[in-house]
Amino acid sequence: MQKENQKAVERIEYELTTLIRRAVYLDISDKKIGHLERSVYLLLRHLDEFGPSRLKALAETFNLDISTLSRQASAIEAKGYISRFSDPTDGRVSLFRLTDIGREKLIIDKKMRIERYHAMLDNWSNKEKEIFGELLERMNEALID
Repeated sequence: MQKENQKAVERIEYELTTLIRRAVYLDISDKKIGHLERSVYLLLRHLDEFGPSRLKALAETFNLDISTLSRQASAIEAKGYISRFSDPTDGRVSLFRLTDIGREKLIIDKKMRIERYHAMLDNWSNKEKEIFGELLERMNEALID
């Protein structure tokens, strides 16, 4: 049983490493999905799904230093995709929210990405897609711990 477990974990490690490498390559190649950089897309998706967020909470969500996320947020804000406003519960703290322009850009890129994934997963059953989604979610949660 231990040997089977070892082989299974080795396969997961290899396949996950390969998946990450291929996804990063696609993100920087001429086959890139959409127009937004991955980090911008993720931040916009997060704000769209969860609403306004503090810088510290966003940094924790993406496992980034506050200074790194602050630079990214400033660049995204300069493009008009997000805006900063004072937290009504604590005026000393800023929150970020998605702007209408940011939502438009997100909708366009999200549509393109989903179309690409539909094509890639076309020969998978709905059950396989559901299971894969659940397993990816579990893996993402495990990566946080």
